[in-house]
Amino acid sequence: MMKRFDLFDTIVESLEWIRVSIDAGTKKSYDDLRVTNSSNNFDVVISNIKKLIERKKELKSNIIIGVGFVVTQDNYNEVIDFANLFKDIDIDYCQFKPEIIQIERNGTQDDKKQQISSEFWAYKIIDLLNEASQILGKKFESNAYKIEDLIVDQDNYGRGYKECIGSQFQPCIGADGHVYVCTNHRGHKKYSYGNLYEESFKKIWGNIKKKQKIMNLINKKEKFCNCTQLCKPHESNKMLWSIKNNLKNKEAIKDLKKKSKEIGSSLVHKNFI
Repeated sequence: MMKRFDLFDTIVESLEWIRVSIDAGTKKSYDDLRVTNSSNNFDVVISNIKKLIERKKELKSNIIIGVGFVVTQDNYNEVIDFANLFKDIDIDYCQFKPEIIQIERNGTQDDKKQQISSEFWAYKIIDLLNEASQILGKKFESNAYKIEDLIVDQDNYGRGYKECIGSQFQPCIGADGHVYVCTNHRGHKKYSYGNLYEESFKKIWGNIKKKQKIMNLINKKEKFCNCTQLCKPHESNKMLWSIKNNLKNKEAIKDLKKKSKEIGSSLVHKNFI
């Protein structure tokens, strides 16, 4: 679409950051995965990324341009190909993250996909990511916390919190106009706070009783049984639950503020969380 509608300058001049999902290290794998055609295949995408970088430099823009690779059982053997592909392309970062099975969209009980076993991440992926890090240097980025939860805690995947507080900081607006609890629950109307075609976002978001009712369903009745492990608000939930349980601990809060400053100065952009 960048080339078709000549969007390069618009993107470079209008956005703070953009990340292009690739999820493959070779032309064949990408074209097979995306079911592409001659106007929208692997070569076109790579050419467009290079053109975007070129215009960034020419216009002296500060836009951050990244590429993403979701590691799965089908493409993990191309992690190094992906790293080598972008090591000499002047991209700002290459992000690797594990595939997370969304149970909300998981078919019938008989054909439900399960989260990939911890052995896969521990014995097949870690060494590949370490090698990719060596190849890419400062351009390497990884959702390491998700991989850690997949490996260390096979039962709860790091979900030690009892409330989904993170969702109250990052709601999801669906294409149908509904304001959902989170991106994982989009499309499921019982997790909708309201619809933008009927009310303003301010009014929907300010309806505390409606929000409490839905969160009570998730937190106390369902107890996350209909929620994907390592969901979108997962990492935020871990931190916020810790904060909630340490609000009266002055040393813990002091340490948290210190760490917050350190993390803030090192993030390429805050949306990584």
